[in-house]
Amino acid sequence: MLQKAHLPTWVLLAGTAFLSGPVIHSQAVIERPQVANVSSDHGPLQPTQSLTFTVHLKLRNQAAFDKAVRDLYTPGSPTYHHWLNNEDIAKYGPSSADVETVTSELKSHGLSVLSVSPDNLSIRVRGSASSVENAFHTQIHEFERQGRVFHANVSPAQLGGPAGALIHSVSGLTNFQMRPFLKFQVDPRTGKPHTLPTKSGTLATAAAGTGFAAIATNDCFKNPASISLTTQGASLPLGQYYGNTYDQGGLLCSWTPAQLQQHYGLNAGYKQGLTGKGQTIVIVDGPTDGDLLTSDLKLFSQLAGLPAITSSNFKVLYPDGKPTPFALQNQNWQGEASLDVEWAHSIAPGANIIIEILPTQDWDELEYGIDYARTHKLGNVISNSYGYPEALFGAHTVDGFEQVLKVAAAAGIAVNFSSGDSGDAGTGSPSGGGQSFPATSEYVTAIGGTSIGIPNGTRNGAEVGWGNNAAILSASLDYVFDPPINYGFLGGAGGGESTFITKPWWEKSLAGKGRVEPDISALADPYTGVVLVEGGVAQAGIGGTSLACPIFSAIWAIADQKAGVSLGQAAPLIYKLSSSAINDVIPVNSPTNVAGIIFDAKGANYYSPDALLAPLYTTTQYFSAAWNLGESGEIVDLSFGTDTSLTISTGWDNVTGRGVPNGLSFINAAAALK
Repeated sequence: MLQKAHLPTWVLLAGTAFLSGPVIHSQAVIERPQVANVSSDHGPLQPTQSLTFTVHLKLRNQAAFDKAVRDLYTPGSPTYHHWLNNEDIAKYGPSSADVETVTSELKSHGLSVLSVSPDNLSIRVRGSASSVENAFHTQIHEFERQGRVFHANVSPAQLGGPAGALIHSVSGLTNFQMRPFLKFQVDPRTGKPHTLPTKSGTLATAAAGTGFAAIATNDCFKNPASISLTTQGASLPLGQYYGNTYDQGGLLCSWTPAQLQQHYGLNAGYKQGLTGKGQTIVIVDGPTDGDLLTSDLKLFSQLAGLPAITSSNFKVLYPDGKPTPFALQNQNWQGEASLDVEWAHSIAPGANIIIEILPTQDWDELEYGIDYARTHKLGNVISNSYGYPEALFGAHTVDGFEQVLKVAAAAGIAVNFSSGDSGDAGTGSPSGGGQSFPATSEYVTAIGGTSIGIPNGTRNGAEVGWGNNAAILSASLDYVFDPPINYGFLGGAGGGESTFITKPWWEKSLAGKGRVEPDISALADPYTGVVLVEGGVAQAGIGGTSLACPIFSAIWAIADQKAGVSLGQAAPLIYKLSSSAINDVIPVNSPTNVAGIIFDAKGANYYSPDALLAPLYTTTQYFSAAWNLGESGEIVDLSFGTDTSLTISTGWDNVTGRGVPNGLSFINAAAALK
């Protein structure tokens, strides 16, 4: 539940907290979202601009419904895992008379009712900005933040008349946009993806069976070595470095489906027929060209040796209409969608996949996609690779999304969300508002990120929490930077403690008062990333928690197959599993992390591994390696396991949660909790 008591003072807005009870008479006040307070206000929205939004209605007995949901996930309860169907949920929903009261009020202001959900819990509405303002007694302005334009109510909004007391929340008065969590290997000097221009486009026309060997390797680390850096035309400065090396051999460090299947111990399950057969994974994404996505997935499957894609095992849906050409150009999720479908198929090759493509990346559209999947019974696992920092929502802005997610949990649907790619989002604290919503919801499973194959003296290497820092040592082998350019944080898994969602019962053993994320993790680091096909071109060096989420979603679908029934939301079960089912992710250190001395006219200056990669916050154990970017000769010191103020530790941690699934052991253990 959401509780104001745990909110920082800057979040306490002109809204009211809603208490559980048999009947709720209080008026719903839709707060001004926090994102509006840190954005440029461009003034009132054009009165004629069309807005589409969702009105969420209150349940008739919130306390009874909350108890019913809790019982569904409590072993020993008579209703344990007896999931609610649409008709069951409708019994807790508003009456037809309540719906009529709300729709009549909306229509009286010139608004059009597009649809009412089968359980009466939500009403989809469209109308002009002026009509919306009139109905909700507010003003709606256009805002801009970080180049993104959105609208939001600038004052608390409230529907008038008896209808107002029936409303739980409204999604869409604010339409700020979610961020897909897709990451590429990046050249720190340019900030652009590190690519192989002479090779990256050649594989798309290759015949089946050639694989991805022309662009990718998972043999990424070599023995420690000395590196001498000079300055052309001068004797000084001179750099002498020594340490581990990250050498991709002219390729990009990336893992193929077969390699990652083996890494996560899934082959033993495949041999038993546990491939996700009979299950459907639903993926929710923003604007994407569905035809191009389908052809890319077919090519990827062919090159990876996966089962062929047909109309029987892959479907594209547009729940709220197709994206416009403008949306495809300005809000393009093509790479994100490719990563999602290609890697869900890679890990659960026997499962069916349905992708819902929404017309915009507005958060209320994506919320609608999740509810559409539930009400239309599309599948028991929903994978979502996007989010937004909690600090930019507001405690009550999320009420509608929370209700959608709670009802999905009640229906036995596992809704999974990526934890984010920006660590603590620059807050400097695990509880400073940088945690990603909806991943912090009590009713989803939050998926963190890891790096794999990190040298630790074993043949397979270690899996560590994803977090990369960098320092630029030279522009080329004959130009040394004096001093080195400290780049700092490149990217890493999100996590931390929620500022306004209280700790769910299944996290009671963990510290803190708020919901903490993530719950579990999978590969996300683009510097030990994966391959994909986008736009007919094979690529490598791809990651982000956008990768981790479909990986875990696919594994959970296999667990559903093993159980023979839907296991529902994963998180409450994850905390019940033994250590044999989940591999704990712990820090990995190296005695040969990169360090060096620069000799210049003033003398010699020593740079320790920690000094090169600062700031490291509380991190003391990590692995670093010197990376030669290839033709440019640029040398970068790159770290693995350094994630802002978030810290990898033994047991649960705010980078990887409980760890990573241990293949068939995880699948069997999860299925046994059915």
